[in-house]
Amino acid sequence: MSKRNIIATYYTNAKELIKQKNPMAARSYVLQILNAAVQTYNSATSILLKAKTAAFLDRWILVSKDLYDKGITDYVLECFDLLQPLETKTPEPKPDAVSKQQMEPSDDSIDFQGLIEETSKTQGWCADLFNKYKSAVVQLAIETSDNSTTGTGFIISNKGYLLTNDHVVYDEENKNYYKKIKMSFIGSKKNYPVDVLFSDKKTDIALCKFNCTEVEDFSVVKIITDYNKLLQGADCLVIGNAFGMGLAPFTGVVRFTKNSKGDLVYTAPSNPGDSGGPVLNRQGECIGINKSKMVAVNGVSAEGYANATSAEIINQILNKWISNNNIDL
Repeated sequence: MSKRNIIATYYTNAKELIKQKNPMAARSYVLQILNAAVQTYNSATSILLKAKTAAFLDRWILVSKDLYDKGITDYVLECFDLLQPLETKTPEPKPDAVSKQQMEPSDDSIDFQGLIEETSKTQGWCADLFNKYKSAVVQLAIETSDNSTTGTGFIISNKGYLLTNDHVVYDEENKNYYKKIKMSFIGSKKNYPVDVLFSDKKTDIALCKFNCTEVEDFSVVKIITDYNKLLQGADCLVIGNAFGMGLAPFTGVVRFTKNSKGDLVYTAPSNPGDSGGPVLNRQGECIGINKSKMVAVNGVSAEGYANATSAEIINQILNKWISNNNIDL
């Protein structure tokens, strides 16, 4: 059987098991798809085929992770062209009743080339996430009588709540919080006032509020609920407003999920203005708030050590504020 038909078979079998609501069994076939795709990538003789196969791998790695961590998500259903509610589908046979006919791809099976062509439309997971969440991340501009400063924030609620760093919105010189804070979205000249509601200096978190009725369109970043599932070496994407030059993405990998202070540590070229931006995993969940970088250790220059307040701590602080102040996020 050709490589194309082998992958088509794996895809068909996985799709049937998705219909039967059996994510773990389906994932075993997705892993076979990935294995065959890796072989294709390694044997590819053209740069174009390698690029297309790499894009294909990115998509199906995410499918595998979702099936393992979350089960059958909307993203999984979309990749298998099953986004309609499963209840509307005709009942399928049980997993142990997969027939020989199902094991052999039919003439209209989705083949590897077709899957590659579809997934190669993306320009990479970083670009996809940045474009998805650029309406949820804001540029912060703070004006004082004698100077101005910039930072980043991100929206966590449809009711107009956003998070940033305490040090972004606190005037250290005058020992109070800035009164004139404005936010703006990428590609827009409109500014909206932002008020600081609560802040925690130890964890460097500030909860702010804007009038959501004034903003025509915005989206929300979800915070990961089970931080313990984050692994060392995981990819991450940060969106920040370095030097006030505008929102832009940059990437890294997780060095430590927790250092001695409980911070998330990752490799990323963080700069002034990036503070307060979200650190996202490949699923677009916030795993931390970007806040600082380590420049030296014992007099030795350090590179690739950026720090973030972890989502675990963010959730603890948010829950305390919600409970103590009757906030409905």
